[in-house]
Amino acid sequence: MRKLLVLLFVVTFAAVSNLSAANYKLDNAKVDAMFETAQDANMSVLAQTLNLDKGLTANAELSASGEKSAVVAIVLDFFLGGFGIHRFYLGTETLTGLGYCLTCGGIFGIVPLIDLVVLIIDNEDISQYVDNSKFFMW
Repeated sequence: MRKLLVLLFVVTFAAVSNLSAANYKLDNAKVDAMFETAQDANMSVLAQTLNLDKGLTANAELSASGEKSAVVAIVLDFFLGGFGIHRFYLGTETLTGLGYCLTCGGIFGIVPLIDLVVLIIDNEDISQYVDNSKFFMW
């Protein structure tokens, strides 16, 4: 059985390595031309392009200027809280995010859950959580 698995691995590796990468060619001139004609985009340009109302445009301009959005932090915490991604978004130190990862999602997921509740309750003003270097941000 082991020999069959090794043979299957070797055959698969040989088949994948024989795929022709020569069919893919990069034209540097076209890439350079694309970057020269590209436009800088920020949230206000996106809001204008999508014809969003004035309130969203104002919020987009605030977000582009360095303000942190509570909604983004809540969504990041909900989906990636165990990895501390919401804390990286809010500007915490690297060691705090690593603490989330090393403690199995912030003490088995309890800390990100509390962070989520705190962010939902204090969603009007999250400035006290921005650039907060403490492990427990609350």
